[in-house]
Amino acid sequence: MRFLLALLILTSTALAEPDWASTLTKTTPGTLKVPACVLDFELGWNNSIKAGTARVTVQEAGDSYWRATAQASSTGFARTLWTYDCTMSSIIRRDTLHPIFMQHSETDRSETCRYRVSFQPKRVITESTTLPKEGAASTSTFVCGFSPVEDLLSIILFVRGLPLANGESVTRVVQPWDKPYLTTFEVLGREKLEVEGKSKPCIKLAVKIRKIDRDSLTLSSYKKMKTATIWVSDDAERLPVEMRAEIFVGYMSCRLTGKTLLSGSSARSGVPSAASMLVKPPM
Repeated sequence: MRFLLALLILTSTALAEPDWASTLTKTTPGTLKVPACVLDFELGWNNSIKAGTARVTVQEAGDSYWRATAQASSTGFARTLWTYDCTMSSIIRRDTLHPIFMQHSETDRSETCRYRVSFQPKRVITESTTLPKEGAASTSTFVCGFSPVEDLLSIILFVRGLPLANGESVTRVVQPWDKPYLTTFEVLGREKLEVEGKSKPCIKLAVKIRKIDRDSLTLSSYKKMKTATIWVSDDAERLPVEMRAEIFVGYMSCRLTGKTLLSGSSARSGVPSAASMLVKPPM
């Protein structure tokens, strides 16, 4: 009886479409080629302190998927104030650019949090594990009855491939870690930005985020981020070259410092097994 009741709740939640769903951008992915590459970034804090480094790698995973991975760490003086390390890996379908599985781990001075996320046709299942420096570990599993949902890496591939005409906006549901957000990218225009010591034409996008309650699918404000702006190169590569955001701990920036195009065996990665990507729903 308990299993049947849970199944009924999950099914009905998946079918209930919230009012904001009509605002989502339903266009298909663009035809812009996704390059197998390694991108290096420098992270800054309050326009004065080098706060860390990040690396994003995109590789082919078999014939049907992309594997995108990201690593980031605080460094130098910033690390004495805020110790932080994270890794993220996403398996993304080539035809739709939707993720099918994402795992993420982040560690600070007090704990490590690990997330395993299964993106399914009608729902998203998230397993969250907290490993405190002191005390017992805990694991919980949540279901969000809405789809499609992007992850942080797949949404970059999706947005970069669209026309991005001035004034155009793109709205999708994005789950960067363990919770979904209604995310809108608005094209503010074109301008030149200094990238790796050279003036480069770029597309400027404003980013707006609102929280989605994964049970009721109602919206609320996201107070940790006040403003965010992303610049994407206005060329055939459409690479993210800079991001600036005013968040609850100050002003953060992320700037492209290096690019390596991959070819041959370095451009390819293995496909994880179905068992390794399985995330069981709560009983």
